[in-house]
Amino acid sequence: MKNNREDKKQKFTQQKKSKAGFFSIVGIVAVMIVIGSYFLFSNSNNSSASTKAAADTGQKIDYSPNDNLEQTVIASKVENSKEIVTTLSMVKEKKFIRTEYTANGKTVPLAAFIQPDGKVMVAVSYCEPCKGDSFHITGNQIICNTCGTTWDLQTFKGISGGCQDYPPQALTYSLNGDNLEIPQAVLDTWSPRV
Repeated sequence: MKNNREDKKQKFTQQKKSKAGFFSIVGIVAVMIVIGSYFLFSNSNNSSASTKAAADTGQKIDYSPNDNLEQTVIASKVENSKEIVTTLSMVKEKKFIRTEYTANGKTVPLAAFIQPDGKVMVAVSYCEPCKGDSFHITGNQIICNTCGTTWDLQTFKGISGGCQDYPPQALTYSLNGDNLEIPQAVLDTWSPRV
């Protein structure tokens, strides 16, 4: 009986194990998940289409939902290790340009167009899954001529079709006078996402 009393006494007088360490680890993991989610979702929601534009026409544009604006094909050239995609004045006149960078054993189809907010976008004119390299604009949507996949012209978010996750890839370019330029090194290292 005495032994039984000692066991009970030890249970009540013995210090309980602290759970502070466990809760600290759980708290740190929760904070890491919240921070990671913030960066993951804030990056995926940012439109690459709105962050790459160096030129702005200063006027909003509303494309006709009744017309198909096809790409105007023009020649491009390389000067001083930069691809001159087109000129700002040509984009203002034609609205939708297609050209090709061809140098150093590489060919990259390129497009330049005015987005609805008036900014000029330069992108790779390529729908990677279906390998389509020409597009048209109807309303405020850009549409692949090969598979018919449709994206919002301002945000590049997929609207319909099988290649929605792969809109024309926006490129960072610079405006040098009237020229829209991309360094050759960027195009030489470009490769399809799929």
